[in-house]
Amino acid sequence: MATMGRVRRSPLLAAWLALGFAWHCALHHAPAAAVTLSTASRWVVDEAGDRVKLACVNWPSHLEPMLAEGLGKRPVGAIAGDVAAMGFNCVRLTWPTFLVTNASYSSLTVEQSFQRLNLTESLAGIRANNPAVVDLKLIDAFKASS
Repeated sequence: MATMGRVRRSPLLAAWLALGFAWHCALHHAPAAAVTLSTASRWVVDEAGDRVKLACVNWPSHLEPMLAEGLGKRPVGAIAGDVAAMGFNCVRLTWPTFLVTNASYSSLTVEQSFQRLNLTESLAGIRANNPAVVDLKLIDAFKASS
């Protein structure tokens, strides 16, 4: 039976379109400059008072280890540099709500969190790429990566 007006969507086509759009954005946007931002009424403005359009990226940290992802792969400064080089000017660092709603996590260090989850390979990567956060309490490590 023919289905008129029905379009079959291809996941592969959608992926290629998304990749093409991301590639276009990466090639045609200048890196974001470091500026001090503030608000004027409902607008985000720069130091000159000109409106700024935010181009944000998500950086997940809300999952069980309660640490920003990727810190076991690269130094935090390199990750931040790549974000800026791709033209983003803000980062939405997701918040691990159970970090502040479960008292048992308040004194847990990054090392203890990763050991508790048996993430030994990731912990070794953090030691190599971001050694300063290994002994921090989780809340302090979150603050350091934000």
